[in-house]
Amino acid sequence: MIGVSPMTLGGILVQRGDFNNDGIPDIIVMVFGSSSSPAVSVFLGKGDGTFQPSVGSGTGISAGSMAVGDFNGDGKLDVAVGGYDTTKSESVIQILLGNGDGTFSSGQTIALSISPNSITTGDFNGDGKLDLAMSTDKVYFYQGAGNGTFTANASVKVGTQPNLYQVIVGDFNGDGKTDVAVNDGFKVYVLYNTGSFAFTTVQVASYVSATYIAAVDVNQDHYTDLLTTYYTCIQQGSYACPAWQVLLGVKGQQSMKTGYTLPPSTTFYSFPNATAADINGDGFNDIVVNTNNFVMAVWLGKPDGTYQATPLTYNTGTQSANTDLVAADFNRDGKIDFAIPHVGDGTLMVLLNATPQASNCGGGSVSPSITECLPVDNTYSNSPLHVNAWSTDGAHVVTAMQLYVNNSLVVSQSHGDNLNYTVTEPDGDYFVVTKAWDSSGANFRTDRHVSIYTGTPGETCPTNVNAINVCSPTQNQTTTTSLHVFANSASTYPITSVQVYIDGTLVYNDTSQSTYVDTTLSVAAGSHSVVVKAFDSRGTVFSQTRTIKAQ
Repeated sequence: MIGVSPMTLGGILVQRGDFNNDGIPDIIVMVFGSSSSPAVSVFLGKGDGTFQPSVGSGTGISAGSMAVGDFNGDGKLDVAVGGYDTTKSESVIQILLGNGDGTFSSGQTIALSISPNSITTGDFNGDGKLDLAMSTDKVYFYQGAGNGTFTANASVKVGTQPNLYQVIVGDFNGDGKTDVAVNDGFKVYVLYNTGSFAFTTVQVASYVSATYIAAVDVNQDHYTDLLTTYYTCIQQGSYACPAWQVLLGVKGQQSMKTGYTLPPSTTFYSFPNATAADINGDGFNDIVVNTNNFVMAVWLGKPDGTYQATPLTYNTGTQSANTDLVAADFNRDGKIDFAIPHVGDGTLMVLLNATPQASNCGGGSVSPSITECLPVDNTYSNSPLHVNAWSTDGAHVVTAMQLYVNNSLVVSQSHGDNLNYTVTEPDGDYFVVTKAWDSSGANFRTDRHVSIYTGTPGETCPTNVNAINVCSPTQNQTTTTSLHVFANSASTYPITSVQVYIDGTLVYNDTSQSTYVDTTLSVAAGSHSVVVKAFDSRGTVFSQTRTIKAQ
């Protein structure tokens, strides 16, 4: 990962979205617990992994939670902020209606008896309009009118605990209805949607202490799964031994299937939040956890549905928070990046994905399944879009593979278990589905969400851990006297400095904790030795040399 220089922040919860409809991912930050600051701030993306200065909205709300969606149907993203209105001295959900430029106008204020612990949004009655769900002592539902306003509809008592700490949405049984998952700090429940704000509540997990739940299609089979983090023991009076677990959604069933469970960790203090994404482009989702050790840990997925025992670790700086992380393709290079808040110094760090990508694509051993290396879900691509997928079915012969783009069939092949195809499409957002059919008549699928755009992808310089890689210049390169130096480093400890030496003279020194250098330096005509060094906090030096000729 490349650590981009942090941006002024002042908040601790982050989400992604396109708040000015320019096709570039932006970041929205909730400013937690401060009524004198804007409740939310938006960093508009530039498309290269960097962002414009933030724009704030919603002053007067001491915020604690937020949900993003188009609540009034005007094609602009809005925000629901849960918190305390200091001007009215009451708990509220404040609706902020998007202006389409990263700012918001105040909309409806919903008065509450207590501030929500968590807010989410989804269509709970199937009318095509976004509704709200919030958790306090119960899960409370507010029906959306489609114009940015909401009315109280239903409430559901879940479990026996006095507080429900987290509420999220997903379709966990693939019936097309929006379900709800709840974390009460000890147990995890799924509220299966039976129609029009009616639900069947099922307990799906129980822990010593449940930390976090994320709704994500971990095994990429079209059904929403749950990724949970939790503690497994108590040591010296405190929760300890953190772990994470995958609970798989089951088609047509009001139940979850236990997938992989990480053995309790003795390396990390806690796992405050997590998600799943394909970091190295091999077609298998990896588990990404923001830890209390100032590192982001990534357990790489394996073809059999398990994960590597030792995670990759990426330093996030000593000011980083364990409160949140968000995944998106911020520099539009087809790889998933991450943003993590730095509460200690009020900044936001963006980690651009420079993980070496898989050199080949092959099927998994889980049957039946489709392994799709390209495209990676929730990324960007130039046109034509390259799709590369392999099907696995141990019980039957695969008889056909099909590719759908925005629900239209574009490719159908009746031979082989590999679909390798390019699709030419104009700029826009696309829902890409790859299906396989077997000799029994059954089919299975995997889904991707991809944005096609015209432009130049941001660049990264792949490197292994505890190493440095100089991508530019190359060895023995002939260049101009304006020398482009582009290199990236990675260590299990924080990078404290990156330096460039020309013929033994220090000409560049970055001590901002960025892991990389991307700069242009003036050199005289002739042959030169270029050395790039990175230093980590334990004193280890990573170095690589290039010999070049400038003319």
